[in-house]
Amino acid sequence: MQKMLERYNVSNITYLDIGANDPINGSNTYNFYLRGYKGVLVEPNVALCDKIRKIRPHDTCLNFGIGIDNNTEADYYMFSEQHWGMNTFSKEEAENYEREGIKIQQVLKLPLKEINQVIAENFTEAPTVVSLDVEGLDEIILQKMDLDKYQPLLICVETVNYNKRGELSKRSSILDLLDKKGYFIYADTHVNTIFCSRSRYNALIK
Repeated sequence: MQKMLERYNVSNITYLDIGANDPINGSNTYNFYLRGYKGVLVEPNVALCDKIRKIRPHDTCLNFGIGIDNNTEADYYMFSEQHWGMNTFSKEEAENYEREGIKIQQVLKLPLKEINQVIAENFTEAPTVVSLDVEGLDEIILQKMDLDKYQPLLICVETVNYNKRGELSKRSSILDLLDKKGYFIYADTHVNTIFCSRSRYNALIK
């Protein structure tokens, strides 16, 4: 993402990292932070949120989840620390992991906020980049996001399903959804797909 933004001289980069997890390892936004940019990270795991605030003090870390309905709180399924990246608000996803042999350690009732409210409260305009990794709820959150009002230049989202045997399958429904919402695939690592707004890209290349 960084190379694409540099190629087209995009400055004043902001980012919204939903399901931020570790502030450095595996982070899609850490390179932006190292270059002096600032953003908002959403991480419901309080231990990880504290770590983010310590290591990335110029970013804003919000300690709640993103809601997919009108509820203001939901069950958060937590695994052992080595599997914190699999923590989720999706009961279905958590039970899938249990069937793969990864046991739920605890279930916490945690607060939620709606994604458009988070953007409205923390950005004066759409963030340049949205990174989304919320274990099973990515597509629903993208459906809820008002991409007419808030249209990031880039959206990075995990687009594969995993199982314990290492088998991967592509989630084509996310590709179809963002295509209909005016985005094209700019790059793909197979695990993550980077989508680019057609209208904002066309404005850049003129």
